[in-house]
Amino acid sequence: MKITLVTETYLPFIAGVSSSSDSIARFMAKKGHQVTIISPRPVLPTTKSEQDLNLIYTPSTPDFIFKGKPMSLWPLPLPVMIREITKEKVNILHIQEAGALGIAALITAKIRKIKVVGALHLTPEQIVRFIKINPFNLTVTGINFLLKVFYNSCDALMVPTQTFAQMLGKIGVRKKIVVVSNGVDTGKFAPGEKDQEVIKKYQLPQDKILFFFLGRMDKDKNIDTIIKALSLTSDKIHLIIAGQGAEENNLKQLAHEQKVYPKITWLGFIPDSDIVKLYNSMDGFILMSPFEVQSIVTLQAISCGLPVICSKEGALPELCHDNQNGFLIDTYNFQTLAQKMEILTDDENLRKKFGDQSREISLPHEKNRNLQKLEDLYKSLTLIG
Repeated sequence: MKITLVTETYLPFIAGVSSSSDSIARFMAKKGHQVTIISPRPVLPTTKSEQDLNLIYTPSTPDFIFKGKPMSLWPLPLPVMIREITKEKVNILHIQEAGALGIAALITAKIRKIKVVGALHLTPEQIVRFIKINPFNLTVTGINFLLKVFYNSCDALMVPTQTFAQMLGKIGVRKKIVVVSNGVDTGKFAPGEKDQEVIKKYQLPQDKILFFFLGRMDKDKNIDTIIKALSLTSDKIHLIIAGQGAEENNLKQLAHEQKVYPKITWLGFIPDSDIVKLYNSMDGFILMSPFEVQSIVTLQAISCGLPVICSKEGALPELCHDNQNGFLIDTYNFQTLAQKMEILTDDENLRKKFGDQSREISLPHEKNRNLQKLEDLYKSLTLIG
């Protein structure tokens, strides 16, 4: 098959959608399909690995919210989409997000009678949270209406969690929905001993219980709740924050205000070669974002056998089962978060029990097994057409 994957977010900008798009493209190429990725032109330097794929770029400008992320404003992607999709027969057009590129791709596909698989990776609430100046008075209800129109115009849909399959059904999407986890390489992301090399490299304290956050340092990740919780914890607890983003300076200022700056190690960007070693050197993982459609980093953490503390909103309850492999708490309740951190800190056996359960919960999310479901969906649509 000739597959064109359209994504508003791709590497070298690190985000869940970027990882999802890259995984899909590489899996399908490995299965012998001809894959093209269309995304906004990066504002960060690309790597040799990214250049190995067939990449087509649309005109872009730096995103006004997310540092290092490009965005392509409507209608700039349309000429590129028309040119690239019409110059040769495309069997499947996979649209990762209902943004400017996604709309341009959907219009082109309808004209060319190409089968479309739409995907959902962003919540309406997340969009509204970031709209500070809103001349069109967009609301969650309004965005849900637009999503309903967009996804009902696709031939089939994939979403990473049952939570958001149900959400699309509730807003009136009636097309076939297949749940395809973003997946995790459970062979690579697996439990292991603390890595002394990486502990030394990043100067991690060895006499503390280490809680880990990995991800974008942006408002939607709600890292400030973790920092506030840290102010209520004992000196036995240390927080490791890895990642970059627009909120980095604000979060460091908050850490000073809360008088917990010495209890935090800020790692910045982490190379892929160190990520598994870091997970294995931690005692617990925390994610308090209320907007996760799945969360690849939480998948990685549980696959490495870490106990987790997560927000009870979004799809995180599908990965964090309360009192089985961790704790679910109200998103902004830093007092309860501090209490749960202390419980895990004081009980090594509980950490081990929760970690074992995390590994078990991760196994059905094995990446190749889930991406095979997506290939099967592609094939079923081409047979119909």
